Amino acid sequence: MQTKAFFKLKQRVVSYSTDMELCELLVGQFMGMPDFKETIVGSLGAAPNDFPNLGRLRNLPQSRKAHGNHLVRTLRIAFIKELYEDFEIYLATIMTNAASKGINPHRFVGEAKVVLKASEMLSAKGWDGVVRMVTDEIFRGLVNERNTRTLIKKVNNSLGLEIQETTLNSAMPYLDARHIFVHRDGTPDKEYREQYPEIAVKKKVIHIDSDFVADAREAIVELACEIDKQVIHADLVQIKDMHLEKASEDVS
Repeated sequence: MQTKAFFKLKQRVVSYSTDMELCELLVGQFMGMPDFKETIVGSLGAAPNDFPNLGRLRNLPQSRKAHGNHLVRTLRIAFIKELYEDFEIYLATIMTNAASKGINPHRFVGEAKVVLKASEMLSAKGWDGVVRMVTDEIFRGLVNERNTRTLIKKVNNSLGLEIQETTLNSAMPYLDARHIFVHRDGTPDKEYREQYPEIAVKKKVIHIDSDFVADAREAIVELACEIDKQVIHADLVQIKDMHLEKASEDVS
């Protein structure tokens, strides 16, 4: 059993993984091209004027390696950023689901204060819309703290879950890496290096190879899976928010 939110997260991860595999396959073939005196674009049968930057590059091993590796690294970083954002969307969705199902409002809201205008409430078109607006405001307040571990723990407390520290700790290096890639161009600060000494740093930046991406995918999906199972066990999801599995689908 799984929620629609978790199923969507997994489908997104599959799409990213497919993109990554395609990129690595094409870049591998690109790097293995035979050398020619002409440009890279010309070697690929295209007009150099159509690709002004590539059109200036000679088809030499060092050029193919440099630009091929840069493309792969760029996509790997994009994978980590998208993975983080989709996990955050997952958390926001299950909070909305739980609020719609009915949950202890004192536990759920805590100290959060939400102000909605009458016009906003009327435009919500029903109770579910109002619940979504309130939950969005509460979640936005949690996100504004800019601390992912705190965000997850507050979601955990709001929903009355018991996320295992080991599962959370396994995902945190990769969730926090998103901040490093976005705000520090991949260069970890002292705090990150001390918290996650197991994360390799080469030439002062996080070494984001295929293993890093695979480990990030596994750890973050596993964290979402544990949350999903607990949310379902606590009866915090309506039937309409559950993904009804088909026999041929992965039901993990």
